[in-house]
Amino acid sequence: MSADITSLSLTGRVVLLTVTHLSQADETPAHTGQVIRANADHLDAVEADTLGKVSEAEVSRALNRLEDEGLVEMASQSERSPVGKGRPVYSLAVNTETVLEDLADDDDVAPLAERVADH
Repeated sequence: MSADITSLSLTGRVVLLTVTHLSQADETPAHTGQVIRANADHLDAVEADTLGKVSEAEVSRALNRLEDEGLVEMASQSERSPVGKGRPVYSLAVNTETVLEDLADDDDVAPLAERVADH
């Protein structure tokens, strides 16, 4: 792995946990819209003041950064979302256990990591 997960921005860690959850649920590759919706659902469920809300633009930027760091990967053109949409789809590029273990003790995202681990 090319990135230290714990050194990611707060938004990056939250989005990585969301992609991890989608991966565990066999819902990847997922397009940005799916990640945005799942991210909002997770943040609402944990009701953590530290995490707040993450905008669509922040999720998109985080996915790009996570891809650059080798933590998520964009699927090939043939695996993109439905006809005409042209939206990239993303999959987790690292082991789910690695993400969950690295973020389990992170004070900012531990409640979300625990929720993802339990599902």
